[in-house]
Amino acid sequence: MTDTVSALPEPLPTGWVRLDRTGWWSSFVTVPGYLVLVIFLPFNVGSMVARAMDLSQWWGLLIALAAVVPLFLALYLVHRLRYPQPWVNFDTGELRVGRRVVPLSEVTWARLDALDRRRTHNRMLTLRFGAEAGPRASVRLRAWNGRTPSREVTEVLAGLVRRSGIAVPETPNDPTGRFARYNFPGSLGREDALEVVLSPPTIDQPAPVQTA
Repeated sequence: MTDTVSALPEPLPTGWVRLDRTGWWSSFVTVPGYLVLVIFLPFNVGSMVARAMDLSQWWGLLIALAAVVPLFLALYLVHRLRYPQPWVNFDTGELRVGRRVVPLSEVTWARLDALDRRRTHNRMLTLRFGAEAGPRASVRLRAWNGRTPSREVTEVLAGLVRRSGIAVPETPNDPTGRFARYNFPGSLGREDALEVVLSPPTIDQPAPVQTA
């Protein structure tokens, strides 16, 4: 493996730079659980209410549509509050997530969520990272349609990883880290995190973590 951590990237941008460039809809079109809540649940409830009140199915449809919008907004806010858009400033060496700001050196953990769809032969990858007792953030590395971040976003995210303190957690019972992948599934060291940022593996390529 090449020394990708010490390799010098191209000059990085100045000031605060946003990492997550995904659209506001990405939280819903890529997460099956959200689709179930936003689409199927309201229509099932609307149909049940219409039958219970002896109303036509058109009333059930109207009830469902009236429930979709607030539910959609609530789920969107929950997702954004849990994983706000991350910003990085290489001039000051800081990561900002929401209102919380930490030095890049305090970004000590990273986790790769890899979800494979064997039937469609696609893989979705999300890198989650953050400080031990601080903010956490996520960046989509590969969408269901195979789309990856732009070159600008990739270079900035790689710069963050290079300057971070990301490491696989250690335990007294495993001081060498031999069983770290089993004790902390999904966790990445800095080298592996940088590898997946620079080259997100497809479903035909091995990932540094076990996929679902």
